[in-house]
Amino acid sequence: MDDPVPVPAVPDYFLPATIAEAGDLLARHDGRARLLAGGQTLIPELYRPGGTPAALIDLRRIAELGRIEWRADHVEIGAMVTIAAARAELARAFPVAAPCLGHVANSAVRNRATLGGSLALADPASEISTFLLAHDAGIILAGGELCPVDQLIAGCADAPPFIRAIRLPLPAAHERSGFAEILRRRSGGRSLAMALARLGAGRARLTVSGGTCQPFRIEATDGPALLDALVARSSAFDGPSTRAWALAAARRAIATAENAAC
Repeated sequence: MDDPVPVPAVPDYFLPATIAEAGDLLARHDGRARLLAGGQTLIPELYRPGGTPAALIDLRRIAELGRIEWRADHVEIGAMVTIAAARAELARAFPVAAPCLGHVANSAVRNRATLGGSLALADPASEISTFLLAHDAGIILAGGELCPVDQLIAGCADAPPFIRAIRLPLPAAHERSGFAEILRRRSGGRSLAMALARLGAGRARLTVSGGTCQPFRIEATDGPALLDALVARSSAFDGPSTRAWALAAARRAIATAENAAC
C-alpha cells in the first residue's frame, strides 16, 4: 500500500506514521475526520455533494497495519493488508480462504481494498464478514481492545471503527471446509446468498448470509443436521426466495466440505 490514492481536495489531509498519531488526529477532529485505507469505497463518496469530511487521515505509512504475524494458535492480519495478500497468506492454514475471499469483487479491487477498510463497512452481504464470523475472528481496535467480529458486523458502533488488526484462531487439525455463493448475474454479480461450512470430529458449523440479513452461525453434529437446523431458522431470511438461495448455497458448501481433503 505504498502508492498514494488519488483524492479530491479536502480541508485537511494527514499522513501519520504511527497508530497513536492517527488516533490523536481522529480525536482532535471529534468525529469529523475519515480514515483512508484502500479508498475503494471512501474515494467515490468524497466526490458526492456533502461527502467531504473536515479531514482525511491516510493510513498507508503506518507499517504496523500492514503486517501478518503467525502465532502458535492464531494469526493476526493488519488492517491495511490487502484482500489479495490476505487471501494468499491465509490459504496456508485456511483452505477455504482462497475460494471465499476470491469471490470479493474482482482482482483490481482485491489488490487495492484492505481487509480492515472493507470490514469497517460492516456489509452483511460480504464474503469477508462471512469468512471472519465463520472462524470466530476477533477485531483488535486501535487502542488494543479486542472486539468479537459479530458485534462489528451488527453495526453497534456509531462510526466506522479504527481497526488495528484481525485475529483468527487457527482451525483444528483434520478440519474440512467449503464455501459457496449464489450471485445474480444481471445485477453486476450481486450476492443472493453465501454459506461457509466447517466440518470436524463430531462438530459441524455453518455460517450463512442471504439478502439483507446479517450472517449468522449454526452448529450441529454433521452436515445433514446443519441443513435441518438452517431450515428451522427460516425466519432469519427476508423472504422465501432468499431462504431458497441460502439453502442452495448451504448444500453446496457442505458438499464441498464433505469431499475436501483433510
